[in-house]
Amino acid sequence: MRNRFIPTSCLLGALLAGASGCDALPTPTDQNFPVELPAPDARGAAAELTATGCSILTTTAVTASGDDGAGSVAANSQDDNLATRWSGPGKGAWLTMDLGASKSVAGTTVAWHQGNTRQNSFVISTSTDGTTFTQATSGTSALNTAAQTYAFSARQARYVRITVNGNSVNDWASIAESRACAQQTTPPPTPTPTADSGPALPRLPYLQSVGQTSALVAFRSGVSCTPFVRYGEGTDLSRTATATVAGWRHAVKLTGLLPGRTYGYSVEACGSVTGVRAFRTASATGTPRVRFTTMGDFGTGGSSQKAVIAMMNKPEWRGEFLVALGDNAYSSGTEQEFQDRMFTPMGTLLREVPVFPSLGNHEYVTNQGQPYLDNFYLPTNNPAGTERYYSFDWGNVHFVALDSNCAIGLASSDRCTATAQKTWAEQDLAATKQPWKIVFFHHPPWSSGEHGSQLSVRRNYAPIFEANGVDLVLTGHDHNYERSKPMKGDAVAPSGTRGIPYIVVGSGGATLRPFAGSQPSWTALRDNTTYGFMDVVVDGGTLTARLISSTGAVKDTLTLTKTLPATVTAALKAQSLETQAVSGPVDDPARAPEGLRFDQPLPPADRLEDTADHDEPARQ
Repeated sequence: MRNRFIPTSCLLGALLAGASGCDALPTPTDQNFPVELPAPDARGAAAELTATGCSILTTTAVTASGDDGAGSVAANSQDDNLATRWSGPGKGAWLTMDLGASKSVAGTTVAWHQGNTRQNSFVISTSTDGTTFTQATSGTSALNTAAQTYAFSARQARYVRITVNGNSVNDWASIAESRACAQQTTPPPTPTPTADSGPALPRLPYLQSVGQTSALVAFRSGVSCTPFVRYGEGTDLSRTATATVAGWRHAVKLTGLLPGRTYGYSVEACGSVTGVRAFRTASATGTPRVRFTTMGDFGTGGSSQKAVIAMMNKPEWRGEFLVALGDNAYSSGTEQEFQDRMFTPMGTLLREVPVFPSLGNHEYVTNQGQPYLDNFYLPTNNPAGTERYYSFDWGNVHFVALDSNCAIGLASSDRCTATAQKTWAEQDLAATKQPWKIVFFHHPPWSSGEHGSQLSVRRNYAPIFEANGVDLVLTGHDHNYERSKPMKGDAVAPSGTRGIPYIVVGSGGATLRPFAGSQPSWTALRDNTTYGFMDVVVDGGTLTARLISSTGAVKDTLTLTKTLPATVTAALKAQSLETQAVSGPVDDPARAPEGLRFDQPLPPADRLEDTADHDEPARQ
């Protein structure tokens, strides 16, 4: 039942409208049920609503979430009289038109009460059964008194709902007239938004689990709603993907994509519309050229991180995707640290460049990395169904992400077991037929930095890497850059034998640290004065990895070569792999999740103590 009192906003609304309906306490009526409407010819002599661009469908009944208790009832929205209105209290108030039967619906016309002074934020959704509604469009009203038509792709529906999330004056919904529209003979073209509009999203879109035929667009909204994404190849946004559930945290899956193509997309959520951005799907298996960037230990929100990201986002250095090597959010991997020290400073990049991360030791401080798991939507192609370790293909390269925290015993058995991860990694690397294999995780098996080599990881995994032809291992943890010579076992690979280079790229933004001692004989190059990232290009039988500083200088170059079997490459071209990912946290659509709103942003984690490590098992 509706609250039986007159809020102060009702008094304000009455004064603005020049009415006296809020001066005395009315007898409340419950409007949360269908109100049968008179036939069109029985509505009096008032002129019919002028609805430009709308072939009006007849509404047989109307439902509202509530009204102001002063006569501004739902039926007023269908009486062809712009002097009357429906008014509903609170953000999320809704008005539903029942068309009497399922019809082809392609738009909605709304005449907003005092539309020249109040800009309304709204969502329009449709339903066939009156229970489950799917968002059709959203936006903000234009500041004028004319009836405004909002077109969307045609669909069968009996019910059309307008949900209002407040206006620029107050939190009320106030509609003079509304109509559902039939499909037009020549529907207007879908506009392509070039800039963000409407209420700012608390977190802008970021790309997850991008594969050859699908991708996830993740983001967060300020209110609960069921958003959708317009997308298509190039600048064509004619396709639509809708979230499966309402809430505040969203990951909308785009399907039916083609490998190695560029797609544009725009998010429409709770009245917010994001400007079009583009991303590239994973290259088809067998594609010879792949380019990606990689770095670790960057999540500070500070000036060094921002300088590295700015250089990484320049056209000459931007990769098709980013491989993140852990310590993505200092100092403890909390929800706010992910928001303020990763997604905010990296927002521009992550709207167009997918990120494939791994867990750092700092993420493990908070509930063994649970906020990390809640913020990312990663592949789950392992028997445990976990995002802590996974693999994916991009072109001719097979990538394996490991949780080195689990490997050294930091994880509880219900989260991750070292044996299960090791068994999976061995099987996964043995099964792939890709000619290039790259493994990435946080704790380095070879390092002369502050932490030194993590021998437990080396003892357990190096034999697997060597037996299965891994070409390169990427890590972080030590806040410096260091590249080993090709290694085999516990030493440099003998001349004429195959070894694996291990590279520490802990230079993404956290304060750099001095090396613990003199340069060891197995180190090819090390640098603790350069903030930067690696640019990696695989082109046919050549892999070139370069350390790029935050000023754009090339500080190191590694080149690996191999002969690719033509028969294997040809066979791989027929494969097309879909990336499977978890759906992520599911919110109660009626209750905002706790812990997502923060009083004020965090300061940068730019001090040595901000990125100091917590206790972890000793090197073995």
